[in-house]
Amino acid sequence: MPRIVITGGASGVGAALAERVAAAGSDVWVLDVQASTDAMPGVTHIHTDLSDRTSIAAALDALPARIDGLANVAGMARAASPAPVIAVNFLALRHLTEALTPRMAAGGSIANVSSIAGRDWARRADKLEPLLASGSFEDGLSWCAANEASIARDPYTLSKRLVTAYTLRRAATFVQTGVRVNCVSPGPISTPLYPQFEALMGKDQSDWTIEQIGAAATADDIAQVLEYLLIGDSRWLNGVDIPVDGGYSAGLSAGWIDFEASPVMKKVRARRGE
Repeated sequence: MPRIVITGGASGVGAALAERVAAAGSDVWVLDVQASTDAMPGVTHIHTDLSDRTSIAAALDALPARIDGLANVAGMARAASPAPVIAVNFLALRHLTEALTPRMAAGGSIANVSSIAGRDWARRADKLEPLLASGSFEDGLSWCAANEASIARDPYTLSKRLVTAYTLRRAATFVQTGVRVNCVSPGPISTPLYPQFEALMGKDQSDWTIEQIGAAATADDIAQVLEYLLIGDSRWLNGVDIPVDGGYSAGLSAGWIDFEASPVMKKVRARRGE
């Protein structure tokens, strides 16, 4: 019986994933600062504040000595300062991945939730390197504190670029351990968290993005891909960033979505006087 750990599993995509993998026969541990809204058979909730290293350490102590999969789903879009966004979305994800990989045998799987906002990470690689190279959770927080002004404008996008870059780099360890690491990059998802993302993007840009693909995703649309990565027949899939966005990324790449016509680009041109 697979043993699966899911961060952010109390609601939204994480809860949908917990329900799916539990129904498929897995034992599930959910790490979340919120209590689970539904009691599901086979699911154990561990109260965990992913912005707090001490809380993460306590959760690690409560998890079993052997696990088969880790889904880093937890995320936040906004906070009073940038550090918690970076901590929850990237530093905790990295810390848990590094701590739990040794508990997995060959064939284990790690699935991270990034975002379409992070898919251009390679063009910003030099900006990501200081945090990617930070040696620990605490080092990363210290870097954020020392560079708060430079990351305050959009810590969410920075954090998701970090997640995608880290995932692709971390996939190299498959050669030594047999543990795969992949990520999914959703577009808009209809969950209770979405108003935060809408506020971050601006409602006009959010509405335009959804209009290009016809609808926002449901939590289960994303969860079914994560389930495939964790316990499905995907044993040779490693180091892949899967855009789970209804074709939005394909539209940008192939040209059937014209990003220059988006509200945000219209505002950019207006500021330039074009």
